[in-house]
Amino acid sequence: MDHKEWIRTEIAAWRAEGVIDDSLATQLLDRYPSHAKRHLWGAAIAGAFGALLIGLGLIAIFAANWQCFGRNERAAIAMAPVLFCGALAILATRKEWRSNAFWEPLGILWCIATGAAVCLISQTYQIDNSVPGLVLLVALLTLPVVWVARSIMTMALWPLFALVWSGSMQDACRDQSGVIILVQSLALLALSIPACIAFHRRTLNKTEKAMGQCLSGLVYAMVLPALIASCLDLDLFEANVGIFWGCSLLILLLGILFKIPSWPFVACFIASCTAIPTVFDSPVCYGISIGMAIAIIAYGTRHLTLRYTNVGTVLLLWLVLAKYCESSISFTLKGIIFINAGAALTALNIVMVKCKKKEASK
Repeated sequence: MDHKEWIRTEIAAWRAEGVIDDSLATQLLDRYPSHAKRHLWGAAIAGAFGALLIGLGLIAIFAANWQCFGRNERAAIAMAPVLFCGALAILATRKEWRSNAFWEPLGILWCIATGAAVCLISQTYQIDNSVPGLVLLVALLTLPVVWVARSIMTMALWPLFALVWSGSMQDACRDQSGVIILVQSLALLALSIPACIAFHRRTLNKTEKAMGQCLSGLVYAMVLPALIASCLDLDLFEANVGIFWGCSLLILLLGILFKIPSWPFVACFIASCTAIPTVFDSPVCYGISIGMAIAIIAYGTRHLTLRYTNVGTVLLLWLVLAKYCESSISFTLKGIIFINAGAALTALNIVMVKCKKKEASK
């Protein structure tokens, strides 16, 4: 028995004896994951890809032989995978199955089956439906799946429906105001919030929670600026670093307000990435980027958080060194500057690690 298995056994004994409560025991167990739990993530990822392939394979087989079936048979075939996934979800809920290796593939397969069923039934009965209407119908029908299934991928990626629907509305309704489409798209995006809240309230291990938070934060931080830029007919990459910064600030504030630990880092990361082109932008944007980099470094140093410190330091080094590269300084001097910058980054990480070890030992 290795050290982690031994300590997990001890924690279980302490809980059984009443030395610690269930909440503390869960927190301690999350700090010492078993080998089985680590392997479950591999099974969940493999299962997700497997579900994707199965769904696409079934669609391809039925599409090739679709003309062999009558209308009622086609409708039954289209609905069968959806009902099967629903039955599995009911069974899993009653049996209290919480494994990601089960729910992740089920959520993906269920969403694919729902979307395919809508398209196949619309084609079978020749329902006259526009592209925006079809996208909206699939989005609304898959929303309960996202709420019910314990799938991280479907919860995090569902907001992309709002972006797809917005683009299809702009193509189909060219005379409609972009502001109105934006408001409608944001209302559709807001429907994903209950699923996100349900995810954060579930009892999950540390890895699952961090992955779900990071994915959902990244999607919201990217979808919001894309919606604003596309609906208002703005160039996403040219001007509107301000849009990304504003949306990143919103994600940061929501993360702090609702105590979602990964969202502030996601917001800092997105804001830092979009600050990279400001080297070639106006002095005002460049100055804001410098200030933001210094603020991120200060926060990371104060709280001994390497990821913030590294992001802020890399951004600051880029902003400074890129200006040097534009100058007429010799390559020798530029090389010396790069070496010193790399050494400074390495030294800062070493100092931070030592400080964290000292803090942990107290």
